[in-house]
Amino acid sequence: MKLVATDPTEPNQSLAQTLPPFEGNSLEDEVIAMVTSIKTLDFSQADIVMAMCMGYMARCTEIWLQLLGIEGTHRKAKTFRVMHLQKVMDLIEFEYKAASRLIEVRRQEVELSR
Repeated sequence: MKLVATDPTEPNQSLAQTLPPFEGNSLEDEVIAMVTSIKTLDFSQADIVMAMCMGYMARCTEIWLQLLGIEGTHRKAKTFRVMHLQKVMDLIEFEYKAASRLIEVRRQEVELSR
């Protein structure tokens, strides 16, 4: 595989051509499934919560980039990205931070018990 330097100011035509057509319902279903899963997280295993949040955030970033690539031809893509996906990404970030802090509190409790 050969790496090729590209100018970041020019749009990537090959990326725009390889993106699937915007299907709001399938993306919306995927995002709703993420939110449903986040609602049922068990914070007794905060490390697993953090791992799930990282995976969800990676997928949301992929969706975000896909939507950016097709916003010119699909009006609903921008609305979905800004109104829905951003809120889910904020929720994932909040849950990640909560789990991270819970791990830190547990670490401090262990240190104090010594």
